Amino acid sequence: MRLKSACIAATLVAQTICTPPCSAQLIESPEKNSIYIAHPKDGGKVPGKSTFVVGAAAPDKPILINGAPVRKNAQGFYAHVVPLKPGSNTISVSAADNSLPEKVIHITRPIPPATLSPSKMAIAEDSIEPKTDTGVSVGDLLILKVRGTPGASMSVKIDNKDITLSSAPEVRQARQKKAGTKPKSDGSKQSAPTATPNVNDGLAIAYGKVFQSLPAGADDLYVGFYKIQPGDQFNSSKVRFTLKKDGKSISAVAPGAVTVLTQPHIVQTTKDDVIVRVNPDKARLTPLPKGVRLLVDGWQGDNIRCLYGPNQHVYLKQTDVAFEKNAQGTSGPPPKSFVSTLNISRSTYGDAVVIPLNQRLPFHIEQKLNPNRLVVKVYGATSDTDYASQQYKPAFEDGDEAPQSGTVSRNANEPGMVDGVSWRQASDDVYEVTVNVRGNKQWGFAGSYQGTNLVIHLKNPPNVGKGNGALSGLTICVDPGHGSPAPGSIGCSGVTEAQLNLAISLKLKKILEAEGARVIMTRTADVDLDLYDRCNIARNNNADVLLSVHNNSLPEGRDPWKEHGSSAYFYHPQAQELSRVLKDALVHDIGFPDIGSRYQNLALTRPSNQLSVLVEIGFMIHPDEYGQLIKPEVQDKIAQSLVGGLKRYFNPSAAN
Repeated sequence: MRLKSACIAATLVAQTICTPPCSAQLIESPEKNSIYIAHPKDGGKVPGKSTFVVGAAAPDKPILINGAPVRKNAQGFYAHVVPLKPGSNTISVSAADNSLPEKVIHITRPIPPATLSPSKMAIAEDSIEPKTDTGVSVGDLLILKVRGTPGASMSVKIDNKDITLSSAPEVRQARQKKAGTKPKSDGSKQSAPTATPNVNDGLAIAYGKVFQSLPAGADDLYVGFYKIQPGDQFNSSKVRFTLKKDGKSISAVAPGAVTVLTQPHIVQTTKDDVIVRVNPDKARLTPLPKGVRLLVDGWQGDNIRCLYGPNQHVYLKQTDVAFEKNAQGTSGPPPKSFVSTLNISRSTYGDAVVIPLNQRLPFHIEQKLNPNRLVVKVYGATSDTDYASQQYKPAFEDGDEAPQSGTVSRNANEPGMVDGVSWRQASDDVYEVTVNVRGNKQWGFAGSYQGTNLVIHLKNPPNVGKGNGALSGLTICVDPGHGSPAPGSIGCSGVTEAQLNLAISLKLKKILEAEGARVIMTRTADVDLDLYDRCNIARNNNADVLLSVHNNSLPEGRDPWKEHGSSAYFYHPQAQELSRVLKDALVHDIGFPDIGSRYQNLALTRPSNQLSVLVEIGFMIHPDEYGQLIKPEVQDKIAQSLVGGLKRYFNPSAAN
C-alpha cells in the first residue's frame, strides 16, 4: 500500500474506473511478448540493503534476474529479492531462453556518510544540533551533537557558557570502566563492572523493526548536553562549536539559536482538531478544539511546547496556535478554572457529560473497556465540585442540549450510555473525571466545547436489524483507500491499489445496501481526496462505522514471498473487536495467511466518533495474492466476507 507508481504498460493497466453502477474491470493477463517491471522504478533510490523486483511476464517463459532463476506463478506474476550494494546498482530481467527483450533498470542505494578523516580538520555542519531555533526554560536539557575530526576535543559556547562535549570513543571507554562499588553480603564493598551498553546513535525504526541506518557510535561523533540554569539569559543566542587538535582550531555555528523563557507565554488554538503530540512529530494525544488556552514554556522550531500539568509537556504546531498579545507573563488570567458541577446531558448523538468551566482548557480522553469507561483529564482545572449528576438532567438553564441539534431520541427515564460519573483531583491543576459506561462496548466518543463548557460525548448504540435487512439501522462509511494522484502500491501487472480498493468497495456498497445499511462512500471514482476529508465525511454523516479498504505492500529490504496475508488495524479500544472480527472473516473466506489485528496510528483509524477500522485484504506485491485480488469473482467474495464480519459483530443472530 505504500509504493509509488511505475510506468504502466498499456496492456496491463486496469480499465478506467467509473461511478456506480459501473464496476472496475481489472486486466489480469501479462503481455505475452515482453517483460514488465512494476517495482522498483528505474532511477529510484532505495535506502535498504535489498529491494524486491515485482512484475509480470509470459506464463510459459522462465525468467532470470541478474542471472538468477525467478519464482513466477501460473499467471506470469513474479517477485524476487535483489541485494543492493551502496552506490549504483543494475538490475537485469530477462527470459531464460533469450526469447523476450531484456529489461534493465538502475537503482541507487545511498552511501552512508563516511567517518571524517582524523588527518583533516573538519566539522560536518549538516550534523550540528540544535538544527532549529529552540526555546527553553530553567531546568531543561539542551542536547548538543556534531560530527567532527576524530581524536580532537570539541567544545560549545553559548554567550558566556562553555560546554565540553564527549567523543564516541570516550563514551565507549567510560563503559569499560568499573562502576563504583556495591555492598558484599558481609557489609563490605566490592568493585562491579558496569553493564551499560554502548550508546547507539545510528538506530532507526520502521514497520515495527529496528535497523542500523548509520554507523553506531562512529569515532567522529561528539555529544553532550547543558542544563539551563536560573541565571541564564540566552536571547536568540548563537551556539558555536569549536574543534581543537594539534594546536589548530576551527568553528561552526549551529543553525538554531537558543532563547531562555523567564516567564511562560499563553497561546490559543486557532482551529478545531488541533494535533497534540508528546514530542515533535511523535505520538499523538486527544486533539483540541478551537479556542483552548495553553501555557507555553518552550519550542523546537515550529513545534510549540505547552505545559499541560506537572511534568507533562505536549507539542503543537505554530500554525495551529496564536500567541496572545503581550504574551509573556502579561496576557490576562492564566488557563485555570474551578469545577463546581458535573452534569449528564443528551443529544441525537448520544449521552454527554458536561463539565462547566470559565474558559476553554486542554483535556485528554482515555478509553477503557475493562471496566467500561472514559477517563477524562482536564488540565488547569481544580475541584470545587459539590454536585455530580448520576443520571440524565438538562445541563443548561435555557434547555439547550449539549452536542448537536435535533430531536433527542430517548426520554429522561430511559437508560443511556452513561452509568454514572465520579471525579478526583489527580494532581495540582489536573482534574480527572471517570465516566462509567453501561454495557461492555462503546460505539464512539468525542470531546468538544459548547461555549466554555467541556462536553464529553458518548455515541448511542446502533439500533440494528429492526428494519428491512440484517444491517438496517447502521450507517457505514466505506473508504476506498488512496486515489489519483496517490495510487498506493502497484501490483505485479500494473493495477494500482487505488483501483483495486475502489473495485472492492463498490461491490461492498451494493451488498451492504442489500442488507439494509445506509452506505456513505468517500469516493466513487479515481480522484484525489485528503485523508482528513475522508474522516470528516464519516463524522458529518454520523456514521456508525468507518471502514477503510486497502491492499498491502512492504517497505524496502523485505521479501514479498515471506511476508503477506490479511490484516486489520484499529487505534481506539472500541474498534479492536470489530477489527479482529473483520480480519478473521477475511482469513476464513479468502484463505490468505492471518497476519493479525493490530493497533496502528493511522489517519483512518484515529477518528473516535465511530468505530474506525482499516483492512488490508492482501498484498499487491505477492504474485499469488495479487493474482486472486484482481479477479472479479474474488472481489465479490471479499465484499461478502466483510459484510459477513459486520453482521457477526452487529447482528450475530442474522449471521450465517
